[in-house]
Amino acid sequence: MDKIYKRARVNEVLKYGVGGIGSNVAFMLVMMYLMFFYTDVLGINAAAVGGLFLVARIIDAVTDPLMGMIADRTKSRWGKFRPWIIFGAPVLGILVIMMFTAPNLSSTGKLIYIYITYILYSIVSTVVNIPYHSLTPVLSEDPDQRTVIATTKQIFGNVGSAFITIGAVPITNALGGDARAWKIYGIICAIIIVISFFVCASGAKEYDNHETITNRKNQNIKFIEQLRLIVNNKALLMLMIAFGTDMIAYAGASAVNIYYFTYAVNRPDLIAVVGAFALVIGLPITFFVPFLSKKFGKKKIYMFSSTVLLFISASLFFIPFTSIKLILLQAVLAAAFAPFTGVVGWAILADCVEYGEWVTGKRGEGTVSSQLTFINKVGMALGGFIVGILLAAVGYEEGVAQTEQTLKAIVGIKALLPAAGYLCSIISMSFYPITKEFYHKMITDNEKRRNSINESAKELA
Repeated sequence: MDKIYKRARVNEVLKYGVGGIGSNVAFMLVMMYLMFFYTDVLGINAAAVGGLFLVARIIDAVTDPLMGMIADRTKSRWGKFRPWIIFGAPVLGILVIMMFTAPNLSSTGKLIYIYITYILYSIVSTVVNIPYHSLTPVLSEDPDQRTVIATTKQIFGNVGSAFITIGAVPITNALGGDARAWKIYGIICAIIIVISFFVCASGAKEYDNHETITNRKNQNIKFIEQLRLIVNNKALLMLMIAFGTDMIAYAGASAVNIYYFTYAVNRPDLIAVVGAFALVIGLPITFFVPFLSKKFGKKKIYMFSSTVLLFISASLFFIPFTSIKLILLQAVLAAAFAPFTGVVGWAILADCVEYGEWVTGKRGEGTVSSQLTFINKVGMALGGFIVGILLAAVGYEEGVAQTEQTLKAIVGIKALLPAAGYLCSIISMSFYPITKEFYHKMITDNEKRRNSINESAKELA
């Protein structure tokens, strides 16, 4: 007889999924438009911006794992993970507004300002998002429902992404297209971020509260054990490499997107069109992810979609700037397969928690989840860093007609950087160890171990 797993209710999954709106609004706004805001609105050199992104990721190398460990040790009246979401979301919203505010300062003053605000944003984003993603294995231990939960996050996340990809340029242009317009848009985004995370926290209240923490066993994880949860977790390490290289691919293409359509294609209006295509095509396809994942397995779906995306990305290099229909077709195909790696990757993360417990005997939702949020931000930063360095190297100047060399570099970044990232992802996931059959064995072994520990504790008492 099939094992009966703990599962969350539909309304709880939906509320939790709403957090994807706020998470993606912040994520996409920063990834797609922050570099453009810094270079073309504030007038800061692209290489300096790329350096900022790299510095922030060095800081994340410390703060992300640390936050995961802190979250795993948190005991409060609001639970283990929820208090960080509840109290961190408003601060995150304020920092989003500050990042898209143009201060009346000297060039050096502006550089100091963006360093302070962006690094603070990065830290607070860690404080909110690591607990947010850590809640998935807390809500459900059913591997198929975990995919549903990740899919729900992605569906709501697509709504948040659409507000950025479709709405950012038209809304800011309607507001005047200047620094003031970007600040107003940042305020709107901040309000959405705060509300969505509050809804998310309410959905997980039954599973993450003072009572559940008190009743949960093996809460006190030593630092060395938390390190073992990472270093000895082959499943997590393979996922980190795959997800990180995927994010470099995605972030690099996204960061250069506005430059590509503005300077190469000379059709900035198509940014909103492509964003609309991504929503219309990607959203319904996302609904099929749980079915396909259940039928073929998460690993196969991840590798297949990465392979297809590799060829789709590379194809853009051979499409002339004037072939608008082919450019739009390429965008549609990319949007059709992009949801699979995102959804399945976050669903796989929850399984890596079980693998870590199977190997070490300790659970650490926050510790494990922090690694993927960290590598996610590393990929985003490296993508932005590479774009900034390459644009500076080929002589990019904001607001003027670009040279042929610069235009070739822009299309090369948008096409070949993602292709290289997806190739690395495919290689990494080929070593991912968890199959559906092995997952059932892990859950059974982990449950037996917990029961044995509990029985021993009762005997000693």
